[in-house]
Amino acid sequence: MNYLAHFHLAARLASARGEAGDGLLIGALLGDHVKGPLRGDYPDDWEEGIRLHRRIDALTDSHPLTRDCLRGFPGDFRRYAGIALDICFDHVLSQHWPDAWGEESDGPSLEHFSQHCYQTLLNADDLLPESARRQTHFLADYNVLCSLQDWHNTHRTLSRIARRLRRPNPLQDCAAILAPRRVEIEHCFLDLYPALIDQLSEEFNR
Repeated sequence: MNYLAHFHLAARLASARGEAGDGLLIGALLGDHVKGPLRGDYPDDWEEGIRLHRRIDALTDSHPLTRDCLRGFPGDFRRYAGIALDICFDHVLSQHWPDAWGEESDGPSLEHFSQHCYQTLLNADDLLPESARRQTHFLADYNVLCSLQDWHNTHRTLSRIARRLRRPNPLQDCAAILAPRRVEIEHCFLDLYPALIDQLSEEFNR
């Protein structure tokens, strides 16, 4: 899962627990920037958000639906297919956003939710590691959470990632590989995401 899914899952869990959830949301960002054991260097709710982020990644990566979807990619692309799938999953989530909060919930619009995420992260800017601070400003400056509503922006995002990776990789030319798998990826996400919500709700309920 990529940023939109991580933020949404953190916010949805907090809402189910009757909490504001800003700390979980900040932890959802930090999950990509804080490595190793958690030793109380950050507020408790931030560290819970980091643990939530790690658990989301572990559940997603190990799920049979994810593995089946990844096996459908060409062999020379498969090493990087997980990165592509994360970005595509955010696209699918944005396309199905009105359903993301549950049948009986009137959740915020994607634009409103995105702006809330940016503002929450920017408010914590001085306390974030430098890499997380840079990522926060990039997300906010380019409205990344909303941008992936456009399928073509998945290609642009993956092209940027390709340029950041040190070794040669096929992500720069991902459009032709992803296009014929778009429906399969959507079905994978729509089956996986509710199961993920149920599992996390059980594990992190308090």
